[in-house]
Amino acid sequence: MVEPPLRGEAVLERLLDVVRSYRPGVIVKAGIGSGGILEALARESEACLVVVEPSASRVSEFLGAHQGDESAKKIRFIVGDFHDFPIDYYKADLLVCVDLLDLFNASRCLDEFKRALQFEGVLFLAGVVLEDRDVEGVYDDFIRGVSPLHNDFYLEEDLMTFLELKEFSFLKGMRLSFPRSLKEDVEHFESFYGRELMGPALEYLKYNGGEMESMYGLDGDMNITEQYFVGYFMRNKPAPSTPGL
Repeated sequence: MVEPPLRGEAVLERLLDVVRSYRPGVIVKAGIGSGGILEALARESEACLVVVEPSASRVSEFLGAHQGDESAKKIRFIVGDFHDFPIDYYKADLLVCVDLLDLFNASRCLDEFKRALQFEGVLFLAGVVLEDRDVEGVYDDFIRGVSPLHNDFYLEEDLMTFLELKEFSFLKGMRLSFPRSLKEDVEHFESFYGRELMGPALEYLKYNGGEMESMYGLDGDMNITEQYFVGYFMRNKPAPSTPGL
């Protein structure tokens, strides 16, 4: 669910466009993810590339799979928490967060990302958003019932407002859509948490099936069309103080 191949190419194309346009000297990526985006950044950019990854075992796994890979040798890993981001103030020119904001406290993460970014540094943010008509968060509630780790998806408009309040200016963004199998999601999480947790979520989906069909194209096999947002935001530079005030 984090950086799946289905949307990896579309996200990577836009990320590399940002790298070529802004030529960051230091790129910080939140999490290894599936590894594909990180590998491409290492190949395509000459920037200093740092990854903050909460799981030490995931770091070991990635390093073991890339032994002898010259481009991967450029990557520096820090095992740490997104809520207490182990990057010093103003060190990053570009900070990359893909498919992770709904799994953590988004407000705390964005505060930490802002602190780590240079003034006028760029935040590249990609993740699932709610369909515009889903103001009650029907899809959000279903995913929360299936995955205990899930916090919130945002409406795109609300996400933009949230970033603005966190002192980020919108540069560019686009809405994409991808197919998703809710049946596969249920089966995946059932293997970890058991059928008992899935029962209420499936009942919820059945009860709200009409809305899910209208907004997300839910069909009889539990397939939907999911909304996805990719955006670039600039960390605001403080306004100059006025002498004597």
